[in-house]
This record gives sequence, structure tokens and C-alpha cells, in this order.
Amino acid sequence: MTPRRVSLLPRGDDPLAVMRAVLEQVGLLARIGPATRVALKPNLTYPHYRPGVTTSPAFVRDAVCILREHTMHVAIVESDGGYGAWSATEAFRGHGLTAIAAEHGAQLVNLSEERRELITVSSRGRDWRIPLPTRLLHETDLFITLPVPKVHSLTGLTLAYKNQWGCIPDNMRLRSHHLFNDAIVAINRALKPAVLADGTYFLDRNGPMEGDAVRMDLVIAATDPGAFDRYVSELMGVRWSRVPHLRRAAALGDMPRTLDELTVNVAPAVARTHTFRLERTPRNWIALAGFKSRFVSWLGYESWFGRVVLHGILYAIVGKPLRPEDAL
Repeated sequence: MTPRRVSLLPRGDDPLAVMRAVLEQVGLLARIGPATRVALKPNLTYPHYRPGVTTSPAFVRDAVCILREHTMHVAIVESDGGYGAWSATEAFRGHGLTAIAAEHGAQLVNLSEERRELITVSSRGRDWRIPLPTRLLHETDLFITLPVPKVHSLTGLTLAYKNQWGCIPDNMRLRSHHLFNDAIVAINRALKPAVLADGTYFLDRNGPMEGDAVRMDLVIAATDPGAFDRYVSELMGVRWSRVPHLRRAAALGDMPRTLDELTVNVAPAVARTHTFRLERTPRNWIALAGFKSRFVSWLGYESWFGRVVLHGILYAIVGKPLRPEDAL
């Protein structure tokens, strides 16, 4: 069995050299030849850069620069925002990735505009079908996910596994939230990503879009999402067994239960400088009901009653959600 590795280094004064070092230490650069087709999946859960929320433009630029030393076939990929909030094209532009791709010879791909096919997800005693881009399933040789470590109001944590939810080319992917724990493991099994995480900031207290950005100045690479999520949950001081999708991954053998199954360059407890905690708001608890129930999700987001009446009541009680222009 191929060793499961995690490498963590301080970002330091030469982040390009540090990124190259962690990629070498987990063996990712050795997997790339001149014809290798690489796809990079940043976290663009907001239409412009926000520290601790989205992958920084500088981090994506450095990743592209290093990969282009080995192959000409580098693509930056993302799907449109959930619930039609914004398009991937807007997020590319808002993060400066349009200019970065043009300057460094990378391709920008809106996965929502790509051909897709269905994979099967077994959950709750039946089989469900979820779309994924054909490009990632069959036309990519190395898929590297670029997450930002955060606490998450619905899933507990959003690390490497969770970042692939944005690969579903459907802006109404919330319809599948009730399948999330089984579906996210199935998606990662299908896509087989390696991990290169932007640890400049982690997000504490709340997430994925509102919370406290904590400066960590780390670059972290891993051979696979299971290795990364097990290591980084420990680094953050969060018990992985309290995160439902990580419990599911461990039950299937996709995530190691113990750190002894990993080869690491520094123990996560040694690297820990901050303990992260989730504090759910009233809005979070309401959203959590929809996250767990297909019917409640439909009622709240798709029915006229939910879109007009229930959202009106919710906004009156807890205020409207954060808008992109509020952070400018």
C-alpha cells in the first residue's frame, strides 16, 4: 500500500519554495510528467477573496507556477455558487484568477458548463445519483484540491473532503444535502484528489463564510483527503469523531482512525497554536434542519412558501445573510 503522507511547513518568507517542498515531501511532483493533465480545485465559496474563507489568489498562482514547471496541462476548476449566488466565472474574476491563468498559461474551467455523468451514492438503504464533470472523472490525471481549513456550521469541519462538494456541477446541489455524509465520501472516491491546503488563515467560530480568520501561516500537503482531514482535525483541536462525514470516511476505511497510520514531518499536536471551536447561530440551527432533511430543504429553498414566507420570517428574526458587497 502506498504510504499516506502529510507535510506541514511554515509559509515563511519564500512561500513558493515552501510549497514546492511540501509537494515533494508527499510525492506529488514525482507523479507529474510533461503530458500529465492536472486540475486544481480552489475553495471559491465567495465571489472574491476573503481571508480564511476562500483560497488566496497568491496561493493559486504559486501552485500554477510550480506545476507549470512539470507540465503544460494545468486547469483551475470550480462550479457555480450554490443556489445560483454567483457563477464560477465571477469568482475566477473576483479572485484575480483570470489574469493569473492568462499570465502563467493555465486554463480556467467552469465545471457547471462541462459535460457530466452520474455516479451512484448508496445512502439510507437506497441508491441515489449525483452528477460529476466528465473532465474530472476521465480527463484528469492528477486532481489536487486546494482547501482552506475551517469550522463549518452544518458539517462541523470543512477540510479536504468537503471541498469536493463544489465539484457538483449543479447550483441546486443543496437538494443532495441530506445525503452529504455518504455522498462526499463517494465523490472523493470517484475523483481521488491529492491535497495542497492554503493554511495562511484558518476560520474559527463559524463558517464557511462568516467567522474569525486566524492567521496560521502554514502550507500543508497530503497524499489524500483522508490523511489530510485526520491530521488537520487534530491540528485544529477538533475531535474527528464528532464530524459525521469523517466518521463515515473512517468506517469505510478511507480515513485513518489513528495518526500512526500516517507518515508526517511534524506531529499535529506540536504544530497546534490555536484550538478551534464551532459556535452555531440561530440561523445555523434553522439551516441545519434543512441540511438533514430533503423535505425541509425543498420547503425552505424551492417552494414558493419557503422562498417568500419562511425566508421573510427568518430575515425578520435573525437578519439577512451576508452579501458579497458587504465584505468589499
